[in-house]
Amino acid sequence: MASLASLRPQLPFLLLSLLTGLTSSFVTPLMSYFLIDGINVEPFYMSVYMVSVTLSGLVISQYLGYLADKGMNANKLYGLTMGCIGLAMIAFIVSDQFWQVFVAGVLFMSIGAGAVSQMLTVSGLWAKNQDIDLPAFNSRVRAAISMAWVVGPPLAFTLVASFGFAASFSAAIICVIIASVFVLKVVPSQIAPKRTEPIKIKGELSVSFWLIGLAVVAGMAGNVMYLSSMPLYVMQELDLPEYLPGLMMGVVAGLEIPTMLFAAKLANRFSSAGIMLAAFVFACCFYVGMYHATQEWHFLVLQIFNALFYGLYAGIGLTLLQHQAPDLTGFTSAFYSNATRVGMMLGTTGAGLVAQFYSFRDATLGSLCIGILGICIMLTFIRIEKLKKRSLQGS
Repeated sequence: MASLASLRPQLPFLLLSLLTGLTSSFVTPLMSYFLIDGINVEPFYMSVYMVSVTLSGLVISQYLGYLADKGMNANKLYGLTMGCIGLAMIAFIVSDQFWQVFVAGVLFMSIGAGAVSQMLTVSGLWAKNQDIDLPAFNSRVRAAISMAWVVGPPLAFTLVASFGFAASFSAAIICVIIASVFVLKVVPSQIAPKRTEPIKIKGELSVSFWLIGLAVVAGMAGNVMYLSSMPLYVMQELDLPEYLPGLMMGVVAGLEIPTMLFAAKLANRFSSAGIMLAAFVFACCFYVGMYHATQEWHFLVLQIFNALFYGLYAGIGLTLLQHQAPDLTGFTSAFYSNATRVGMMLGTTGAGLVAQFYSFRDATLGSLCIGILGICIMLTFIRIEKLKKRSLQGS
């Protein structure tokens, strides 16, 4: 167990992670609900918005990571992303037509989408110059985001039910202001060392890096495919109580935080790639169980496997990527964040397609297939790394 004295220097970065998670937790869970119920558009427009903002956000976020690696102040880049979230929230509050929300999303939320990656860059640049356990630090940063999401979404929906969407968006604006002041006034400024040679990103990335990136995409896609279909499967197809999906999410959120922290300890004793492989095995066990579950207690007990999957996956994924590209902190943080967003987009789209032609229950089989793909990716990665070691030993 880390001592309180050793954790004190990390607290500004953990609080920054918590504030970043709180900001997104007041917005992201509500967007589909806001578009359909608040703006009164057809579901098709929800897909148009989410795909457009996600794709534009991928490009901008990666460019911000590139700027951070070139030596721009990462704290100020983070402040820029949070400021754009605040502008988007103001636009959402006063908007009553889809085109207004769409323009605000593409102009501002696509930049704001880089907030998580820039927060990871700020934290990562600091951690690189410290004598600390990097996997443990990364796990704590991710756990802080998860902690925010335990509180944020229920509070967001409560605010909407009591006062309307403007209340939740206003809460996000308050978080933006606090986080922006905090990163500029409290968090030590983080600037990547100046590089004398141009940054040649493609030439510095190995096949192993791209395999881990693909594994991150697969893990998030399977998880979101399950999450998108689960409430409707539970309530509509099984006719179980309406409180059950929320209870399931609360249980897994509570369990995955200690699992993330435990993943860092495991990384000190076992291969990080092996831990990621185990995460996908737990995912497959969970999805098989979900497909056959019919009673409330089935779903609740299965969240243990869900927490083991997501806790290990989220706790070790960023560390694995950083090991493959140690000199590209900004790029790697942006790449990791973008990989999760691509996974979310694929998972949401996949769930809709499967449910459209089959059922919400069958979307769980789609998650299972993605979980199996994740196992294959990690086995390939482990094989390649073993061949590399043999080649180095032979030479």
